[in-house]
Amino acid sequence: MTGIIQAVVVRWRGGDEVRRCLSSVLSNAGPFLARVVLVDSGSGDGGAERLASEFPDIEVIALADNRGFAYAADRGAGEGEEPLLLLLNPDIEVEAGAVDSMVDLLKDRPRAAGVVPLLEGFDDASQHRWQLRHLPGAGRLAFGLPGAPAFSTPPQAPTAVPQPAAAAWLVRRTVWETLGGLDPTFEPAWWEDVDFCARLRDRLGEPGFPADEGFVVEPAARLHHGGGSSVAALGREAFFTAYYTNLLRYTARHHPGRLGLIRKGLQFSLSVRMFLRPDQKQALRAALKATSLDRGRLEL
Repeated sequence: MTGIIQAVVVRWRGGDEVRRCLSSVLSNAGPFLARVVLVDSGSGDGGAERLASEFPDIEVIALADNRGFAYAADRGAGEGEEPLLLLLNPDIEVEAGAVDSMVDLLKDRPRAAGVVPLLEGFDDASQHRWQLRHLPGAGRLAFGLPGAPAFSTPPQAPTAVPQPAAAAWLVRRTVWETLGGLDPTFEPAWWEDVDFCARLRDRLGEPGFPADEGFVVEPAARLHHGGGSSVAALGREAFFTAYYTNLLRYTARHHPGRLGLIRKGLQFSLSVRMFLRPDQKQALRAALKATSLDRGRLEL
């Protein structure tokens, strides 16, 4: 393979979706693809070895422990020097021509940090409301919510988007390396992409920074995305604990003066949800306990 793109896929357990993802990348990513790196984040199930045997054209890194999505993505990105990084969740399937469209957009907008496709479910339903968001303000954080959807309907033309989900990013390596990649303290996952986009926003226009514009969505590029595979493997209690703890970690970094108020609002919100959703009571109680972390630990 020759080209300008290094694809990075992070695997933690999972099933056939990883195989379909890798097959679609190799078949459909087009002539710009230079290498594919699969990082197995301590799955311990022999999957890394099986996939390495099945896909001899990819590079496989098998980590001994699961240190989270951000750590694994950073490790994979560090294996190459290609000017563009294609970061993909393992439940993504790349469609023919999509990556070419994304590269063409970056050529047309040389000061954009990156480009994202429109994601669709395997039923072809648009995921734009989940995928394309504004950065969250204090009010939404206090209610335990991510940023509001950036678009009520799928965009029809290339448009800037403040915070696209990291399920599928094509990002310039210069931007990635200047920002230091994803922050591995957001482990095992969730909010690391929001943090990256907030740090990106804060640097845009800064002298010497390699971009003047953030991410742009290219509607001509459409990828299929499953979603939820990591949550199913992790379990609801561990997911809630990680999600809301990382929400507070994000708050401590980007809204430090409001951390106390946002924490109280979040704890109240979780308490109300325990009452309204008795089927989730145990998981929400674990998350509520986790949000009592002191500020110093949140800033690690």
